[in-house]
Amino acid sequence: MARQQREEIKYLGQLKEWIEQNREFDIIDLFSSLHPADIAELIDNLEEEEKFRLFSLLEVEKASDVILELSDISREQILEDISQEKLTEIIDEMDSDDAADFIAELSDDQAQAVLESIEPEESEDVKKLLEYDEESAGGIMQSELVKVPKNATIRDALQAVIDASDEVEHIYNVFIVDDTMHLVGSVPLQSLITTSRLTSVINAVDKSIPSVYVDVDQEEVARMFVKYDLVSLPVVDYDNKLLGRITVDDIVDVMQEETSEDIYRIAGLGEDDNIFNSPLQSVKKRLPWLYINLLTALVSAVVIGFFEDTIKMMVVLAAFMPVVAGLGGNAGSQTLTLIVRGLALGEITFENSKKALLRQVSVGIANGVAIGVVIGTIAYLWKGLPVLGLVLGLAMIINIFVGTLVGTLIPLSLKWLRADPALGSHIFLTAFTDAFGFLSFLGLAAIFMKILS
Repeated sequence: MARQQREEIKYLGQLKEWIEQNREFDIIDLFSSLHPADIAELIDNLEEEEKFRLFSLLEVEKASDVILELSDISREQILEDISQEKLTEIIDEMDSDDAADFIAELSDDQAQAVLESIEPEESEDVKKLLEYDEESAGGIMQSELVKVPKNATIRDALQAVIDASDEVEHIYNVFIVDDTMHLVGSVPLQSLITTSRLTSVINAVDKSIPSVYVDVDQEEVARMFVKYDLVSLPVVDYDNKLLGRITVDDIVDVMQEETSEDIYRIAGLGEDDNIFNSPLQSVKKRLPWLYINLLTALVSAVVIGFFEDTIKMMVVLAAFMPVVAGLGGNAGSQTLTLIVRGLALGEITFENSKKALLRQVSVGIANGVAIGVVIGTIAYLWKGLPVLGLVLGLAMIINIFVGTLVGTLIPLSLKWLRADPALGSHIFLTAFTDAFGFLSFLGLAAIFMKILS
C-alpha cells in the first residue's frame, strides 16, 4: 500500500511537470501504461482547467473506462466541455449497464442526443435497461452475455465464447436457453474447459447457480452473491426468460454504494453529498437535518429546565449529566450499528426480531449494571455523597438499558414503515438518550433529595 501511494505521488508530480512543459506525448505514453482507475485518480487531483485537457488526450476506448472511475465532481467538469460527438463515441464503447447508468446522469437533452447517435442495437438495449429501477437487478444488469441453445455441445459453447470475446467482457458463465429464450441453466467457464467437447451442455449445467428476478432489490442481489459465492448471476423475468446478467464487479460497486448510503443516512447526510460539493449545495443538504437535531436538542433543554431547582440545591449534579447522557448514547450507537448491519445483510428479519430485541436488552441491562456500579462508586469516593453515587449508578443503569432498547427499536420501526433503517437513526437515538438520561438522573435526584429532606 505504501509503495502504491509513493508511485501515485511520483506520477502526479511528473504529470504536473509535463503539463507545465506541454509534453503531451509523454503524458500519452504514461497513460498508456496505467490502469483506468489510476488515470482517473491522477485526473481527480488536478486543477479544473487541466482535467479536460488531459482527458481529451485519451483514446476513446480508454476514455470510456476512465470517465466511469472519475469522481462526480471531475466527471461533471469534463462533461461541461466535452463535445456531443466525443461523448457519443465514449458511451458507444461502454457495456450496456455502464452506458445506462451513465446516460441516466446526463441532462435530458444530452441523454436524448446520445441515444439517437449510438448504434441502434445498443440504443435499444440501453433504453430497456433505463426502464428498470436503478437499484434493482434490472438496473445493474448488462445485456451482453454468451448463450447457447440447450441442444448445443461443449464445443459449440466454447466457440460461442470465442466469437463473443470482442463484445462481451468478463465471461464467467455460458447460459443455456430453450427455443423461446427461457433460461435452462448456467455452465461455468471452468466446466467448459474441463469437460469433453462432445458432451451436451445440459449435462454440464451447474445447478447450484441460481437466477434472480429482474425487479429484486440490489441489496438482495448482493446477499445472493455472498451466500452462493457467485461471480455471475443470470437475470430473468417472471416467465423465466433470460434478460441479462450481473457480474461480481457490479456487486462490488453496489456494496460500496449501499455502505456509503447507510453511513450517510445514519448521520443525516444526502447520498450525493461529498467534501467537494459547493458550500451552498452542502448547506442545502445538511441544514434540514441540523434543524431536526436542533428541535430534538431543545427537548433535552426543556427536561433540564424542569429540574432547575434540583440542580441549584446540588450543583454537582450538573457535572455528571453529560456522563449519563453520553454513555447511554454510546451504548445505543453500538446496538444501532449492529441492528442496521443485520437488517442490511438480511440476518435480522421480522420473524427473529423479537429474539434480537431480547438479546440486546439483556446486554443493555448487564452493561448498565457494570457501568452503574463503577460510576456510582467513583462519584461517592470523589464527592463524598452517598446519595449522589446511588442516583448516578441507578440513572446509568436505566439510560444504558434504554439506549440499547431504543437502538434496537428505531431501525426495526423504520424497516416496518418501509423506510431505510439507517435514515437519521443516529440523530433520533442521541435525542432520546440525552433527554431520557437527563430525566432519569435529575428525576431520581429530585426524588431522593425530597425523601432525605
